[in-house]
Amino acid sequence: MRRRGASGGAAGAAGRGRGAASRSGAEAPPVDAAETALRCSALLRGGVPPARVFELLAAEAPAGSIAAELSARVGAGETAVSALAGQGSPEWRVIAVAWALAEESGAPLAPALERIGGALRAIEQLRGRRTVLLSGPRATVRLVSALPPLALLLGGLLGFDPLPVLLSPAGAVLVTIGIALLLSGITWGRALHRSVERSDRIAGLELELVWIALGGGAHPRAACRRAVDRVDDIGAEWVAFDSFGREGTLAAVIGAAARSGTPIGPMLLEEASAGRIRAQAELEREAERLGVRVLVPLGVCVLPSFIVLGVVPVLISMIGGP
Repeated sequence: MRRRGASGGAAGAAGRGRGAASRSGAEAPPVDAAETALRCSALLRGGVPPARVFELLAAEAPAGSIAAELSARVGAGETAVSALAGQGSPEWRVIAVAWALAEESGAPLAPALERIGGALRAIEQLRGRRTVLLSGPRATVRLVSALPPLALLLGGLLGFDPLPVLLSPAGAVLVTIGIALLLSGITWGRALHRSVERSDRIAGLELELVWIALGGGAHPRAACRRAVDRVDDIGAEWVAFDSFGREGTLAAVIGAAARSGTPIGPMLLEEASAGRIRAQAELEREAERLGVRVLVPLGVCVLPSFIVLGVVPVLISMIGGP
């Protein structure tokens, strides 16, 4: 099945809204999809109708914030699902799918947003831990990148002027090699980071979404079809279509519930929580491995760049080279 990407138009509108906010001089705070979902859930549990949730969130948020943008778009007649999907990142599209399924099936919206918000909060905590693990290697790269000019300056102060060396043909070769090594190391490290970020996702989302679709009393198979349709319409890339197949965990849970005659809803949530714990542990291990793997480009590219740019020219000038 091919994703239709219906959120593209909404995403464009969101981009225009953010651009307008930027031009007016208002700087939006960092986007926090998890906090938005959890606060919406709290307001809904307090009796606030869904149509007013974003209005209340925007009332205590600065101009240009995501909450203000969502409120403005909903106030202009756009649906909450379209406004959420238009924010552009996978987290918001997950919330949009949950919201759409709850509205369509008649399921309670507050518990759905609470479950999704809790899962998103775990992903955000993991990203914060990854940032801490990478702070040391990143600081080392910045330090080593600043060392070549300092080494050249120190060589000049000691009476070994490396400038003629750098201006010679041999110096041009050294500069080219050094800069190429430095850029390669930085690019390599960023590629490692992006490769791990691409694995960020909420495990068991298909179970959560079918649980939401079942909230209105639908048959499990009808709930699965409804969840697939909403995922396809909104373009929620964190939800794999394969997970709805006959060989996935979802099918196994539905089959086990049918054979045992037990309610399927609690089984779906239990399996989603268990799968999420396993996936979270794997993402934690991957984050720790990343903190070690980023040292490879540091040793292979960044440190040799310092030697080529900062040490070799001074040594050549010391031995009387060009």
